[in-house]
Order: sequence, then structure tokens, then C-alpha cells
Amino acid sequence: MRILLPPSEAKNPGGRGLPLSRRRRRHPIDDSRDLVLQGLAELLAGAEHSAAASKLLLPGSVAAAAIEDNRRVSTAPTMPALDRYAGIVYDGLFLQPLSDAARAVAQRELLIFSGMFGVLRGGDPIPAYRVPAKAWLPGLGVVSTFWRPRLDALMPALLDHGPVIDLRSGDYAAMWQPAGQARARLVSVRVLSPRPDGTLGVVSFASKLAKGRLAAALLERRAAGQPVQDVDDLAAAWTAAGGSDLAERRTPHGAALDLITPTAAGPAGSTGSARAHSRAIAR
Repeated sequence: MRILLPPSEAKNPGGRGLPLSRRRRRHPIDDSRDLVLQGLAELLAGAEHSAAASKLLLPGSVAAAAIEDNRRVSTAPTMPALDRYAGIVYDGLFLQPLSDAARAVAQRELLIFSGMFGVLRGGDPIPAYRVPAKAWLPGLGVVSTFWRPRLDALMPALLDHGPVIDLRSGDYAAMWQPAGQARARLVSVRVLSPRPDGTLGVVSFASKLAKGRLAAALLERRAAGQPVQDVDDLAAAWTAAGGSDLAERRTPHGAALDLITPTAAGPAGSTGSARAHSRAIAR
């Protein structure tokens, strides 16, 4: 199993890990990360504060602090990506503390997409930074476009033979889509919630929180030695996360699931059984 997550713009501060400048380069992706670091350094050295903030898509309220984090990105202390990100998806992921076994699964089976780093395992150490997927860097252009061919080459080595459960937002889903046999194992997830007019739709906060809770339920399921292979297994995890229903559909990129929360606030405890189709995702 692999769970694909977006990053979050919000980051937890601090860290006790070695900075990037003191870490050994061990992976093929490090060459591409170096190019992003170089482009970021060039932008910050050559552009006025407001121009750099514009290229990095930084809101005025956070621009000064975010630019300072970016200036120190090579020398700042690090912490595991799983702990660095602090947005709503990660609030959902840690709404209940992960068991030690589930955290160990998360360190290797969560794949977090990042404008700065391309893709990270949950346990990879990173500093605080702010480079979204649509940021523009000199010599690279839009970073998501820079990463796309590189991730096409690098991602197959990061996958196993199980399902690939895609909980990413649109900008980060655009950085990589599987091809060949991996496409048949992709399950894209959309979370729908009741709206005031009685229809179902994507409610941003509820969707993000529910995706985090689903990720946690899948990790705990794996840690307990239970299977995550087909839609029935994912439905069981969704029910454990408090979801109320699901429906399957097909896309050009593989299977897709619409998960339905009982309220617009997102899952809030078990509210019923999820109806699941029995078609296998992966064997």
C-alpha cells in the first residue's frame, strides 16, 4: 500500500534533526532537489521581497516569515515530514494519536508530494519551508512542471505491489500520475459532504479533515495486519474513520471513490456501514 498525500502550507516550527547541508546525499532525487534549492536561492538573492513573495505565491500575512524560512532552508534543523506538516489533513491524521506500529507504517508507506522536495516518505527529515507546487523559480519555471518528468522516472521505485490510494489535492496530483500497470492500482479519493441546499459537494475543510482521518485508519489497519487490497478493505477503513457511505467510479487514470461524510464538518465518529463494491483494486 502507498498513500499519496499533499503537503500543507502550515508547518510546525523547530526540529532536532541535522540540517540538509549536513546530510549525506543518498537518493537519485537529491540531484533534482539541489536544483530547486539553487533556484530558490537565486530568486531570494536577486528579487525584491515583494517580487519573491509573488513568485512563491505567498500571502502578505505570512510572506516575511516564509521567506526567512526559505532563506534558512539548508541550515535550519529538520524533523520528519510527518511531524513538520501542520495543515487540516494532518490535523485529521493525528486527531487520535497513531499507535507506534501505525507510525512505523506511515514513515515508509506515506508519500507526501512537495514543491520543494518532489516526493517524501513520512519519515524523511525536512526543514520548515514554503514553496507550493505552482511557485515559479528561476531556471526551473513552475516547480510542478519541473518535477513531473523527474517523478515519472523516480516514482516506480517507491511503489510496492499494493493499491496506491491518492488523497492529494489537484496541484499535487498534477505532479505525477501513474502509467502502465501502476495505473490499474491507483484509487483516487474524493470526499463529499452535505451542503445547505441538500446536495453533496466538496467542502474544503471537511474533505481535508476526512482524508487525514481515512489515512490514519488505513495506517492502523495495516499496522494490525489487516489487508488493504480492495474496495471492501477501504470501506472498512472509511467506516472506522466515521464515514457514512462510498461510491465507485472510473476515470482515465484508474479507479476513483467518492466518500461521503455524515455532516459538512466531516466524520465525527462511526455513523453506519459503508456500502462497498467488491471489485478488487490490487492483488
